[in-house]
Amino acid sequence: MGQITIEIPQSVNRNYRIISEDSANEILSKIDLLVKQENKVNDDEILGLWADRKKAVEEIARELRRKTNDRSLKND
Repeated sequence: MGQITIEIPQSVNRNYRIISEDSANEILSKIDLLVKQENKVNDDEILGLWADRKKAVEEIARELRRKTNDRSLKND
């Protein structure tokens, strides 16, 4: 017998016992799929932030360098 732990954003404590090995495999497959779907949504959201940018990455880097250089000149 094995055990799995699932943490969820709810205040619940439940224990279940699965006796069938086929049912256990099905549950584990479904849990794996759910976790992949949640992670994919988060990745898409992160990538979407860059996709919607009007400025190119090179332009953003150039502006950051310019601001850093401006600050260092003020401190001299």
